[in-house]
Amino acid sequence: MRVVGIIAEYNPFHKGHEYQIRYAREILGADYIVIAMSGDFVQRGAPALMEKHLRAEMALLGGADLILEMPVQTVTASAEGFAAGGVSLLDGLGVVDELCFGSECGDTETLMNIAQILVKEPFEYRKLLQQNLRTGMSFPAARSSALIRYMREKATSAHNTFGVSSEHIELILSSPNNILGIEYCKALLRLNSRILPHALLRKGSGYHDTDFSLLSDEEFPSASGIRSLMKKSEGTVQSADLSRLIPSASLPGFLDSLKKGAWLSDSALDLPLHYKLLLESEETLKMYPELSDARIRRILKSRNQYEGFSQFADLLKTRDITRSAICRSLVRIFLDQKTKAPGHIPYARVLGFQKNSAPLLSQIKKNSSIPLITKAADASAILDETALRLFNETCAASSLYEMLLCHKTGQPFIHEMKKPLRII
Repeated sequence: MRVVGIIAEYNPFHKGHEYQIRYAREILGADYIVIAMSGDFVQRGAPALMEKHLRAEMALLGGADLILEMPVQTVTASAEGFAAGGVSLLDGLGVVDELCFGSECGDTETLMNIAQILVKEPFEYRKLLQQNLRTGMSFPAARSSALIRYMREKATSAHNTFGVSSEHIELILSSPNNILGIEYCKALLRLNSRILPHALLRKGSGYHDTDFSLLSDEEFPSASGIRSLMKKSEGTVQSADLSRLIPSASLPGFLDSLKKGAWLSDSALDLPLHYKLLLESEETLKMYPELSDARIRRILKSRNQYEGFSQFADLLKTRDITRSAICRSLVRIFLDQKTKAPGHIPYARVLGFQKNSAPLLSQIKKNSSIPLITKAADASAILDETALRLFNETCAASSLYEMLLCHKTGQPFIHEMKKPLRII
């Protein structure tokens, strides 16, 4: 049995994701494909476009065999924490042979070489990184600059083992999916995992592209572009336009949610986040992990200027911190999330699976080092105290998401514990 794992958000699931699953099946020879997926909040610091069970169903219809939910603490972490959590979850199953991830370069060897530097942190690299941070650079920018200088110096030495130009390294480090791919490789190295990385070359739109008119049949949209299209059109996108972006098997569920207005953008947090911020004090804000004293002061000083989630994130942004990091902080405050992202995910919660994947589930139950949860109500009997806290916080976040969705659509509230698995 050959099993390929994918770490994804499917926000939303589109034709590029379908292509990746097909590639894992046809080129990598996967008998089964397991997805570690974000739940109702996502890593860029926002509610997911559509709820997690629908996104899981769309992925199953698009060819995946098993969808597992990553805890909310993982998906609201930095790229490093997100990748470490996803890799930990797949590794804990004991059956995954290969991790397939999209990247702008498709160069697994170079991504692994960079990851090894970041894991080992040679003295020369650490020195360059600290010099950059002292100038006020954001951590991602400081790290990128230090890596480029370090690898350039090594490339000109007699001991060059990289085989690529510094210009190529600079291009790799300026692309978001390459950066995430490096984090996946780092996580695999730190776990000494048996899972092999495989970088798949992305085709089509760039991460932030919103113009799909020039896409050929061999190119794919970006999830970010689809979200922007939804927000600009206020959900009135024509089904004919979406048929070019969303796989045909997954499209009906997407269109049904669109018709019901059952989708969210970050503007859904405008009012509830403002309310939550007004309840906070310096003492309570210090309880949130990774929230620096400087950011706390900035939040408290600026909250009377609050107009909305997006506007406030722009207001808080500084030269040394990315906007995505600000958004993640605000989402964690909204969710009252005071637990650090776990380096190790201690359970695997199933959101959905294919009926014919019974042999895969049997192998996971036989080989997994972490419990498999197929019924949310069973968690309290299966998990230890630490794992149960992570699980309950994730369920609480999904209940808040459901609240926002019900407020928008007028649909009845369904508690997280009562939502059924999606079985295809």
